[in-house]
Amino acid sequence: MCPLGKMRLTVPCRALTCAHLQSFDAALYLQMNEKKPTWTCPVCDKKAPYESLIIDGLFMEILNSCSDCDEIQFMEDGSWCPMKPKKEASEVCPPPGYGLDGE
Repeated sequence: MCPLGKMRLTVPCRALTCAHLQSFDAALYLQMNEKKPTWTCPVCDKKAPYESLIIDGLFMEILNSCSDCDEIQFMEDGSWCPMKPKKEASEVCPPPGYGLDGE
C-alpha cells in the first residue's frame, strides 16, 4: 500500500537518501510534487528530490507475482508472504515450520 494514496502501488520507488524499505508510488509522488514541489519522502520526511528516486525492483517483483493482495509481511529470513485483508481473521502465511516434516 502506498503511504500517499493508501492504494496499491503501481510503480514502487524510494529515494537513495532513505534508509527504510517502505516504497511509495512514483506516479503519485511525481503528480503531488508537480502541484506543490516539496520533494520530501512521505515515509521518513527526508529530502527526496527527483534525481535521487529509484524504482524498487524487489517490490516490483512482489507486485507482479501477487496481484490479489494489498499487503505483504516480511519474515526474519528475508522471505515474504501475502496478507489477507483486515476484515478476514487470519493471515495467508503458514505458521513457521509448516510443511517441513511432510505435512
